[in-house]
Amino acid sequence: MHAAARLGLIVTLAASACVGRTAHAEGEGERAVQVIATLVDEIAAAQDPRVAVALQRVDDLDKRLLALRSYLRSASHLAERWSWTEEQIAAWHGSPEQRELEAAIAAVRVEFTRRHQGHELWVNPQVRSLDIQLRHWNENASVATAAAATLAAALNEVDSVQHRQRAPDMQRTAFQRWLAAFVPEPAPTIAAPGLSPHGQMRAVDFQVHRNGKVVAGPASATIAETWDGDGWAQALETAIHAAGDRFVGPLMRPREPWHYDFQPIDRTRN
Repeated sequence: MHAAARLGLIVTLAASACVGRTAHAEGEGERAVQVIATLVDEIAAAQDPRVAVALQRVDDLDKRLLALRSYLRSASHLAERWSWTEEQIAAWHGSPEQRELEAAIAAVRVEFTRRHQGHELWVNPQVRSLDIQLRHWNENASVATAAAATLAAALNEVDSVQHRQRAPDMQRTAFQRWLAAFVPEPAPTIAAPGLSPHGQMRAVDFQVHRNGKVVAGPASATIAETWDGDGWAQALETAIHAAGDRFVGPLMRPREPWHYDFQPIDRTRN
């Protein structure tokens, strides 16, 4: 959706959330939107510096709000999860960990092809950089849906009597606590920018191919018919377990039968 159209939608959503829906609802809605925008900026500024930088590159207020929720919930381990910089990605290429990942993927491919002649597994070999994650977050339909639900709930929160009666610093603290606890339904199908395990190549999305064409790809709409109905979810899981113990999964929330986390060898141990 065009940015101007989304802004109009946000204001309309805000106006409809105002208690009483008076003749001043539009003005009240704009005020509520500005309150949330200010809260998002203030809360983000108190987090890991990478949070505020990432949020500046998220297109719309509702999507920034949804991303901030993830950052708050991941605050205790955000630094260790944050996606690699370009320098870190360059250092990873050719490293023992990359070779280990490639060997683990190759073992799964061999096992899968042995069991399913004529089919093969394909894996994107590129680290999913922060730039790519931001583009996906700004364009993903599930993010847009979850973001709208989050903003609608946030508008009701800041328009509540309890919120209005709090002192400004307490408003920020209470809103932060509320946002971290809020659970949008349905949940977005991708991680907030910077938090995807693909950003450190600690996750792999497998695809089933036949004769160069995708038979089962990483699309939520295909889970019931293709991954479950045609049996590829079970086929992939069986091959992964038979090939070793380097992959854990599949991801269950949100469910992605193609997504497995990679467990590299801990080289810090003697």
